[in-house]
Amino acid sequence: MKAKIRFIPALFFAGMLACAGAQTPLTVAVCDFKGYDQARNLGSKVTPLVTANLSTGTNLVLVERAELNQALNEQAFGISGMVNSDTASKIGQIAGVKVLVAGEVMKTGDDHLVIVADIIGTETGRLFADKVEGTADHLVDLTSDLSRKITQTINDQTTNLIIAVQESNEERLERIIANINDTNRPTVLVNIHAPPGRSPPSATPTDEFGRILLKAGFPVVDKNSDRKPDIEITGVIDCSRGPRRADLYSFQAVIELKIQNRRTGNIIDFDRQESTAADATRVGASRSAQINAVDALAERILPLLAK
Repeated sequence: MKAKIRFIPALFFAGMLACAGAQTPLTVAVCDFKGYDQARNLGSKVTPLVTANLSTGTNLVLVERAELNQALNEQAFGISGMVNSDTASKIGQIAGVKVLVAGEVMKTGDDHLVIVADIIGTETGRLFADKVEGTADHLVDLTSDLSRKITQTINDQTTNLIIAVQESNEERLERIIANINDTNRPTVLVNIHAPPGRSPPSATPTDEFGRILLKAGFPVVDKNSDRKPDIEITGVIDCSRGPRRADLYSFQAVIELKIQNRRTGNIIDFDRQESTAADATRVGASRSAQINAVDALAERILPLLAK
């Protein structure tokens, strides 16, 4: 499959690759390199050379400039001047592009060129730059060298350029259950409460842990049940408000647990987990922080209980 394909098929085939289990290629668009002063006419030469070189990258899907312009023109959004993080974000939203490459060509001295490329993540706004220098009569070699640097930067900084697709709560639950290799399923009691003097949290930690245990096939009882538990999971949760992030509330949840065999009194494990979350509401942020902490603990604890 060629890396440089038309705009809409590029996104389609990227999705097909993801479904096939391959590493999803990054959609990349190259904006016009701007030439200044004596290098004014060189920008139009650098742009297609960089685009052609980047199209050979196996993990990059290059969006053709004509297709990019069409998508932007339909939204009455043009690219003029240097591309910055705000502009990149808007282009990414309109055209589905993950990474933008733009830059400038400058001439210093009689025949000395400096070509600078900006690599911008349209989702994160992070910017990285690469540079090459040389004489104008080696423009092809300079752009090849610059393209290699750009490709390397994209590969090295992928986690900074794009936002990773986050695992949903249900997907994580399925993975937790799938990683339990042993078949033992003791009866479990869960009791997670607030520390003395602190307002009691919602029942989220206890309920979430119980839900995961039930999904994994563990019988769950409470303190009023006639059936006595084999394992007792007891702990303390402290949930505190964090700094406001723009329009979002943030909370931190800290859970400390003791896992004990009720019949023998033996301690199976002590564990602790911190988690933070942000949401448009205080309740949502607090709940998400608690659930994230419980899920991380369950991922470590359930395999121990199944042995």
